Amino acid sequence: MTDAISADGAAGTLEGIDRSSDALVGSHALVDLGPGIFGQQQAGWLVTIETAEGLVQIDTGDEAAASLAAIRSRSDALFTDIVFSHGHQRYNLACREWLVDCIRTSGRVPRIIAQANLVRRQRRYLESNGLQNRIIERQFRYPRGSLDGRVFAFTAPTHTFTDRFVIETPGRTIEVVAAPSETDDAVSVWLAEDRILYGGPSCIPFMPNVGSPQRPVRDPLRWADTLDHLATYPADTLICEFGPPLQGHSLVRDYLTTTAAALRWCHRSVVALMNEGYNVAEIVNMVTPDPAVFDRPWLQEGYTSVEHVLRDVYRGQFGWWEDLNPTSLHPAHPRDVAREIGRAVADPLPVLARARQLRDAGEIQLALHVVDLLALDEGMEPAVVEARAMKADLCRRAAATNPCYVTQSLYLDGADDLERANRSVAP
Repeated sequence: MTDAISADGAAGTLEGIDRSSDALVGSHALVDLGPGIFGQQQAGWLVTIETAEGLVQIDTGDEAAASLAAIRSRSDALFTDIVFSHGHQRYNLACREWLVDCIRTSGRVPRIIAQANLVRRQRRYLESNGLQNRIIERQFRYPRGSLDGRVFAFTAPTHTFTDRFVIETPGRTIEVVAAPSETDDAVSVWLAEDRILYGGPSCIPFMPNVGSPQRPVRDPLRWADTLDHLATYPADTLICEFGPPLQGHSLVRDYLTTTAAALRWCHRSVVALMNEGYNVAEIVNMVTPDPAVFDRPWLQEGYTSVEHVLRDVYRGQFGWWEDLNPTSLHPAHPRDVAREIGRAVADPLPVLARARQLRDAGEIQLALHVVDLLALDEGMEPAVVEARAMKADLCRRAAATNPCYVTQSLYLDGADDLERANRSVAP
């Protein structure tokens, strides 16, 4: 048993914050996922499994009262076990409140089961709490400062495992298996009698979330290995992290094997070009997804993008010197670089004019590169203020045309920052 990691539970909530732009805000409506298995689509499915001994819960989410009320509308049975699907903050922020409710209603504390790497992840997130708050604000479109001072309250597992953990109940065996993918502590759950596989974060209904811009390396080959292993289970139903379950053995197997194949294709494509000496910016502009590999609805860009996967492969094979430019080896402070570039540009008007021409021609990314000659400066000169305003507009245009939710969020956050900077220097 591990010691609980303590923090102020109230400080970690998201109550009182506008969550309308948050992609992980779902519903507390109950959905039947199988006989005696139902769920609520929150930050991933909150899955409740009925057994002869009580309820086994996969994830508790971050809204305890509403989630518990939904479950209690269906069952008054006690919770025997809570399984953490992985260690990302919001998937089990409410666990402490669930435990309090369990003690109040049944006098019993359920086991809390997680893959062993989860404890290390919890400690890392607490150590970098301010950074994690800012990551969430950027990625899920919360106003800047919404999470300032919040310490996310983690509940440590009481039971951890490396490869598998089996919950034996009369008539229903629940096998929790390590499924490293989006995180190294992710799990999947196999219900043998029901032939139902809960995929967890390894199974999402669009391109796997590899290479997220604000996250460490996630390793597409490791993810592919997990999918290949899950394909060995004779599942007739696959509960993905989001969306309706996939039904039918052939469809489930096709999902798992084709997703693994797509991730391996990304790896081979990037490594082949790295062997020829290309840097990451060149590679992501050279690789075009093969329709024969990616022609599946679950391999389309939605939350993340193929380019993010390519970048993750590069990071997994190489160091931080991604552009291979000697200037990047020991960079000057960005503030000083922007100041000196501004001084070197004798007349800023042609820079602004060229950026406008590129924008009007639909070359948004090239326009961003050009306008950065001025927009990165912290000064108050009219041309710099205009460049920041133009860059903010370009970011919003880029967000409107990009299918990837994470990329959209980061573009919009960047535009907000630029507009905020201009307001601070406005007369």
